[in-house]
Amino acid sequence: MPKIPKTQPKKQLKTKAKQKVQPKNVNITSHKSYWIALTFTMVFFGIFSGYSTKMTFGAIGLLIGSVLTLIALAFYLNFYPSTVKKTQRALYLMIGASIIGFCIWAAIALLLIATSLMPQVVNVIGSSFFAITSLIICLTVGAFIGEMLGKNQETLAMFVDKFRK
Repeated sequence: MPKIPKTQPKKQLKTKAKQKVQPKNVNITSHKSYWIALTFTMVFFGIFSGYSTKMTFGAIGLLIGSVLTLIALAFYLNFYPSTVKKTQRALYLMIGASIIGFCIWAAIALLLIATSLMPQVVNVIGSSFFAITSLIICLTVGAFIGEMLGKNQETLAMFVDKFRK
């Protein structure tokens, strides 16, 4: 019967010692369980606060929707890094939120006015509450679109060149 050595070779011991020296970066936002717990907590407190203040279901839905889009944007930015520089990424996010997001919000508002649905929405939810929550949702969606444009700038440049010809 062959003898089994009780000690490990020296090469493996050295690599394990090197691995133990490097401290792990502990950050609560790097765990997906944090984002899941944050989402459920915000939905619960959104429903609870809306119900306790006697908000309509539409207003509670808009409130939760605006909070969830912001959580989704923060989650996306944390877990899906971009290959572009941080300043460029911030620029694309800002352009997406301010220009694209505002245009989406304005289009929705104009569509509601043109179809005469704005008074019905305002009577149920309230004009200022609708304006603020829908603007937050549209700006966040615009930031997502800006992020996608920043990640796909080469594809975007190719389409621009095709339309110029």
